Amino acid sequence: MKFNEISNVNPMNKSQERLQAQSESFADKSVENFSKDQAKILKYSAELSGVRDLNNLPSDLPEELINLINKNKDAYIDFLRKEKKLETTFIEENIKIYKEKFQPIILELKEKISQGDSKNIAEYLGSGSNGSAFCVVVEGKSYAAKFSKSITQANFEIKPLLKAKGIPHTAQLVSYSFEDGVVIMELLPGTDVTNFTPENAPLYSDGDMIQLIETIKIMDSEGLVIDPKPSNFMYDEKEGFSILDYHLKNPNNGFALPQEIMSLGNMLSARKLEYLDYKDQNYDEKPKMRVIEYFKIYLPIMVRLINILNDKYPDIISGWKQKKMEDKNDPRISSIDLIDRKYIPQEATLMPYLAKLEELGF
Repeated sequence: MKFNEISNVNPMNKSQERLQAQSESFADKSVENFSKDQAKILKYSAELSGVRDLNNLPSDLPEELINLINKNKDAYIDFLRKEKKLETTFIEENIKIYKEKFQPIILELKEKISQGDSKNIAEYLGSGSNGSAFCVVVEGKSYAAKFSKSITQANFEIKPLLKAKGIPHTAQLVSYSFEDGVVIMELLPGTDVTNFTPENAPLYSDGDMIQLIETIKIMDSEGLVIDPKPSNFMYDEKEGFSILDYHLKNPNNGFALPQEIMSLGNMLSARKLEYLDYKDQNYDEKPKMRVIEYFKIYLPIMVRLINILNDKYPDIISGWKQKKMEDKNDPRISSIDLIDRKYIPQEATLMPYLAKLEELGF
């Protein structure tokens, strides 16, 4: 039976957006995650939408695309048979929005990026392990455009963004394109907390910390978990904290809500520290001083965080302690104390905070 003779998969009366959306859905649901085929189908999804008969392919298609179609044709037709009422409204709307609103400026930006060091162009926002972000302005509004290092990584990152839609103080998905390898999000207010030096760092209020805890609790209820790197947290004096990067929760991962919240001390203590020059005559002393300066920030924040949790979220403290006890009793798990005193310098200015933490049970 020919592809175009199967009523529920007949592409002849479908829009190009619908066909592209079906290709994206097939790649997401019926091809191995992070595989080469998945990356290729997502990359070619726009071009595949122009193919109306998979049994009679246009002669000008790239050889790679022809091989891809021939390899996956039967599986694709079977997928469409089973998914007779495949819901692709969001994907179709995204395709239209991207083409009309974002693609022209993204193509201009990609041209700029291709001409040299992307970190030197005005639009550059920053880079992480999975890609780089740039600021684009469309219709007077600024957005963050992230180019992932791989298409399959971008596909992976879109899933938590969809679940976080409408959660305040989190990165919000606006549009995306696998063809151009970009995910567009609303630009979060404020500054990456790792860009604050000890001298210019804001004094986070208890209200700021409670707002961050509440955001993470809402995310947890939606099946989302933070990526606990300080660079994923933004701070603005008016808006408070925002969370830049997060993932789908893995039920087999021990990093549950109590562990997320108790890890916030590291994020709240992050500072941009002075570069250590090994040629400096006082180099041997400076790392020791840096450790002391870090604990001067970290220990007071942990006292405040634990006091807030004891007062407003005792279930988080008890949940954390229960998991800690389970880990200590499990020989397969290496467990360290939250406040590991053997790594903390015996410095007079730190002693009152250590005493307070001990009083609090840590």
